[in-house]
Amino acid sequence: METYAVIFSFIYQYADNAAFLLLSAVGLVIIFGMMGVINMAHGELMMIGAYVTAWSYHAGVPAPIAIIFGGIGAGLAGIVLERLIIRFFYRKLLSSLVVTWGISLVLTEGWLLIFGPSILNVPTPFGSFDIGESGFGIYRAVLFVVSLALIAGVWVLFSFTGIGVRARATMENPEMAEAFGINTSRMYALTFGLGSAFAGIAGGMFALTASISPFFGVNYTLLAFITVVVGGGANVISGIVMSAAALAGAQTVMNNVWSVYVGYVSMMLAAFLFLLVLPRGISDYLERRKLRVKRKNESKQHR
Repeated sequence: METYAVIFSFIYQYADNAAFLLLSAVGLVIIFGMMGVINMAHGELMMIGAYVTAWSYHAGVPAPIAIIFGGIGAGLAGIVLERLIIRFFYRKLLSSLVVTWGISLVLTEGWLLIFGPSILNVPTPFGSFDIGESGFGIYRAVLFVVSLALIAGVWVLFSFTGIGVRARATMENPEMAEAFGINTSRMYALTFGLGSAFAGIAGGMFALTASISPFFGVNYTLLAFITVVVGGGANVISGIVMSAAALAGAQTVMNNVWSVYVGYVSMMLAAFLFLLVLPRGISDYLERRKLRVKRKNESKQHR
């Protein structure tokens, strides 16, 4: 029984670490991975989602609906930011980095000034279960399932729906999209709002696991960027899944061998090594490898 408990504990920790990476990155994969905006205010959008979730919950709204409200609140905030500021900095990576960093500071300090340093909490639902002498929270498993569902939702949305096709066309070639009658200005706002909404949902999910303060989203921004960048831009959806799987593996192993701190540092080191070997990310390497294999097979057929 003890062996089974150890194996289950490792799998549980791995799924938990992967869920945190995926949830942190699910909104940024749209804004940075698809739109090319280095959004340093990503964590603050998650913070807005967390606060709206907490306020809604304490007003009597059930937790699942409160999390959806958090996503809506962050999405609306994202649309406002896009219309007022972000839309002037598309295709300007360094400018978008500086501007969104400024937005991040304004949102954090402004929130602190208006609402104060008070900390909010939302109770973690579902309780726990025991295997051997170890206890495991059920909500952590729910986070993993929801993270996969959100990633699948983004993939379906941008691959199989009309709005997703129009959004991808706008991001890839806005001039051509305009020629086909697509309102690119509206699509940019909607896409940024969708990315912000997913960030808000992630923040609402995390609100049930951690204390909420104006600095709630700071750590999640780093995790999100690492996951998206290591995943690469050739296929952003499969990229962040593979990135989260690899980085969570490194973190989980070191968590069990040494400590949580060493595990976190090891994840950062693993990200550095990935980018050193694969500077364009995992998905770019796999796409190029797939293309080479295809060309090789085609050349064999012509012989």
